[in-house]
Amino acid sequence: MATEKTAVDKKKEEYVEGIVKTVIPVLCGVIAGFISLYAVADPTSSDGLLIAILLVMAQKFVYPLFHMNLEGPKDWVYISFMTVFSWFVTFGLLLNA
Repeated sequence: MATEKTAVDKKKEEYVEGIVKTVIPVLCGVIAGFISLYAVADPTSSDGLLIAILLVMAQKFVYPLFHMNLEGPKDWVYISFMTVFSWFVTFGLLLNA
Protein backbone atom coordinates (compact mmCIF):
# COMPACT_ATOMS: atom_id res chain seq x y z
CA MET A 1 0.00 0.00 0.00
CA ALA A 2 2.86 2.38 0.71
CA THR A 3 4.21 1.78 -2.80
CA GLU A 4 0.91 2.89 -4.36
CA LYS A 5 0.92 6.10 -2.34
CA THR A 6 4.47 6.81 -3.46
CA ALA A 7 3.48 6.24 -7.09
CA VAL A 8 0.48 8.55 -6.71
CA ASP A 9 2.61 11.21 -5.05
CA LYS A 10 5.17 10.93 -7.85
CA LYS A 11 2.45 11.37 -10.50
CA LYS A 12 1.08 14.38 -8.64
CA GLU A 13 4.55 15.97 -8.44
CA GLU A 14 5.08 15.39 -12.18
CA TYR A 15 1.69 16.94 -12.90
CA VAL A 16 2.43 20.03 -10.82
CA GLU A 17 5.88 20.34 -12.40
CA GLY A 18 4.32 20.19 -15.87
CA ILE A 19 1.86 22.94 -14.99
CA VAL A 20 4.64 25.16 -13.62
CA LYS A 21 6.73 24.51 -16.75
CA THR A 22 3.78 25.78 -18.80
CA VAL A 23 2.64 28.74 -16.71
CA ILE A 24 6.06 30.39 -16.26
CA PRO A 25 6.86 30.61 -20.01
CA VAL A 26 3.37 31.87 -20.79
CA LEU A 27 3.64 34.60 -18.15
CA CYS A 28 7.12 35.54 -19.39
CA GLY A 29 5.74 35.76 -22.93
CA VAL A 30 2.91 38.03 -21.85
CA ILE A 31 5.34 40.23 -19.92
CA ALA A 32 7.60 40.37 -22.99
CA GLY A 33 4.60 41.40 -25.10
CA PHE A 34 3.80 44.33 -22.83
CA ILE A 35 7.45 45.37 -22.62
CA SER A 36 7.72 45.18 -26.41
CA LEU A 37 4.63 47.35 -26.83
CA TYR A 38 6.01 50.14 -24.65
CA ALA A 39 9.74 49.82 -25.37
CA VAL A 40 9.85 49.28 -29.13
CA ALA A 41 9.15 52.33 -31.26
CA ASP A 42 8.90 50.48 -34.60
CA PRO A 43 6.82 47.28 -34.43
CA THR A 44 8.36 45.98 -37.67
CA SER A 45 11.84 45.82 -36.12
CA SER A 46 13.12 42.67 -34.44
CA ASP A 47 13.72 44.42 -31.13
CA GLY A 48 10.51 42.98 -29.70
CA LEU A 49 11.68 39.45 -30.48
CA LEU A 50 14.96 40.27 -28.76
CA ILE A 51 13.02 41.09 -25.60
CA ALA A 52 11.24 37.72 -25.80
CA ILE A 53 14.57 35.91 -26.26
CA LEU A 54 16.03 37.73 -23.26
CA LEU A 55 13.10 36.57 -21.15
CA VAL A 56 13.69 32.99 -22.34
CA MET A 57 17.27 33.29 -21.08
CA ALA A 58 16.12 34.85 -17.81
CA GLN A 59 14.08 31.74 -17.10
CA LYS A 60 17.30 29.86 -16.51
CA PHE A 61 17.48 31.68 -13.18
CA VAL A 62 13.76 31.36 -12.40
CA TYR A 63 13.44 27.58 -12.42
CA PRO A 64 15.97 26.92 -9.62
CA LEU A 65 13.80 29.14 -7.38
CA PHE A 66 11.00 26.61 -7.85
CA HIS A 67 13.40 23.66 -7.36
CA MET A 68 12.72 22.50 -10.92
CA ASN A 69 15.07 20.29 -12.84
CA LEU A 70 15.23 20.88 -16.59
CA GLU A 71 16.23 17.59 -18.19
CA GLY A 72 17.77 18.86 -21.38
CA PRO A 73 17.14 20.36 -24.80
CA LYS A 74 13.57 19.06 -24.98
CA ASP A 75 12.53 21.19 -22.02
CA TRP A 76 14.31 24.27 -23.34
CA VAL A 77 12.73 23.93 -26.78
CA TYR A 78 9.31 23.72 -25.13
CA ILE A 79 10.01 26.68 -22.84
CA SER A 80 11.37 28.76 -25.73
CA PHE A 81 8.43 27.95 -27.97
CA MET A 82 5.83 28.74 -25.31
CA THR A 83 7.51 32.04 -24.40
CA VAL A 84 7.93 33.24 -28.01
CA PHE A 85 4.43 32.10 -28.97
CA SER A 86 2.88 33.89 -25.97
CA TRP A 87 4.92 37.00 -26.79
CA PHE A 88 3.77 36.89 -30.42
CA VAL A 89 0.09 36.55 -29.53
CA THR A 90 0.22 39.21 -26.81
CA PHE A 91 2.22 41.69 -28.87
CA GLY A 92 0.00 41.14 -31.90
CA LEU A 93 -3.19 41.65 -29.91
CA LEU A 94 -1.83 44.75 -28.20
CA LEU A 95 -0.76 46.28 -31.52
CA ASN A 96 -4.25 45.76 -32.93
CA ALA A 97 -6.08 47.07 -29.88
